[in-house]
Amino acid sequence: MVELINYTHDYNKLLCKAISQCYQKEATDKILRHCIEAGHLSVLEHATATFELTCSIQTLLQLSRHRHFSMTVQSSRGTVLQEHLKVDNEKLQHLINEQVANYVNCNIGEDISEEDRALLAPKAMVYHLVITGNLRAWYEYLPKRLCKRAQKEHRELAQQIKDKLAQAFPIVFNQDMMNCFNCKERKCSFV
Repeated sequence: MVELINYTHDYNKLLCKAISQCYQKEATDKILRHCIEAGHLSVLEHATATFELTCSIQTLLQLSRHRHFSMTVQSSRGTVLQEHLKVDNEKLQHLINEQVANYVNCNIGEDISEEDRALLAPKAMVYHLVITGNLRAWYEYLPKRLCKRAQKEHRELAQQIKDKLAQAFPIVFNQDMMNCFNCKERKCSFV
């Protein structure tokens, strides 16, 4: 689930105001587009977007590597996670189901506390979170997670985020975010 729950509505006016400070003259949407194309992305830091998401622990771990995001995440100590990721591989799904059963059905008592049960949660368990980033953080995040080399769940999540950002911020995100030509990854087999 990806829901855009808050964002800077008059982002273009705000970003143009920021750009206008550089040369003390009024900036336009055309100049904003030029700044983005030229890689002058610091102006994008003035506007933000906040999403409510659900994703697996695996994807949450990858999201946390993008340090400019602020996240508030469901507690694995204060709640018992119930949902888990479904995969196409039958053998893998069977193993995930076994891990989930061990976690959910853990006998809480003298030997194992509610807090310690969280250690048993498999990476396939689904978390709920709220995540906020400035537009530069989202702009730099998307190409990395839309890449064909990215984990499938994360790639699908990034596509949903990108679609919502393109609706809310068309000047910034209504474009192809991938740039395989300039990619620094040397082991890519998709080019």
